[in-house]
Amino acid sequence: MAALTPRYVGQDIMETTEKIVEAYVRYVKGWATIPNVRCEGQFEIDLLAINPVTLARYHIESGVSGSQVYSKLTGRAFDPALLKVRVQKPKMRRTLGYFIAHKFGTPAIITKLSEFGFRPGEHKKIVVTWDWTEEAKAAADEAGIELWNFRQIMREIAHSIHDKRSYFTDDTLHTINLFVRALDDIEREPESHSRRRVVTDLANPARARVGATPDDVKNSRLSRSMAHVTAVGALLACVSAADAQTTVKIGLAVPNYGPFAPVYAAEELGYYKENGVTAEITAYRGPRLRP
Repeated sequence: MAALTPRYVGQDIMETTEKIVEAYVRYVKGWATIPNVRCEGQFEIDLLAINPVTLARYHIESGVSGSQVYSKLTGRAFDPALLKVRVQKPKMRRTLGYFIAHKFGTPAIITKLSEFGFRPGEHKKIVVTWDWTEEAKAAADEAGIELWNFRQIMREIAHSIHDKRSYFTDDTLHTINLFVRALDDIEREPESHSRRRVVTDLANPARARVGATPDDVKNSRLSRSMAHVTAVGALLACVSAADAQTTVKIGLAVPNYGPFAPVYAAEELGYYKENGVTAEITAYRGPRLRP
């Protein structure tokens, strides 16, 4: 049996959701993992894991989509031919049958699994998804496949590291830990220190004003973020309508600017690909913004 190590030599760059799932399996579950195992024929295994206590083995595949249209895993019929049809591909990839046929049942994947001691019927199959239909859950139970809710995974990670102040070397956990700590600090901040402050509108520095409350700050940031989310949605809608256009260049005024996060998030979550778009994102050096 091939040795299980924290990383596999042939792994590709992991998507954000896959990194979160691996962090959950390694640090919350306490299992040894191998991510992104390459197989023959351009197939790939998202994650392999072993419980070091029970030696139980797990083959885990991630299919997380935050899209309102394609967020749920469905139990509708899977047709391999429709994977080649651009407008049908997202629907097919959100079916349980897709995972059974392309992620668990291909000969190339089964052969690779055997190299790691994962024999048919002796390991558990898991699909991580944002949500699922009752039909998909019933079909998964019948096929012996566990469904993990990605939202619940995020909650468990946050809960497990909530009271920890140690430094995480894992970048994913470190980022989540900082996020949880930031929320805690904001909630604990005395009202007398937070009710009135000088606020700089990062998008419009000339409009900085004094006396804004935290609610004003929150609403301002939310409005800018929602504006960018809306822009991403409008872009995808336009491209879907104009079937011929497949490459879109997106120019951002400044790099590393919070309200532009939805543009990158849409790419990480695969929204562009789901709509047949190849996004070329360029961040320009805009004017330096001073607080």
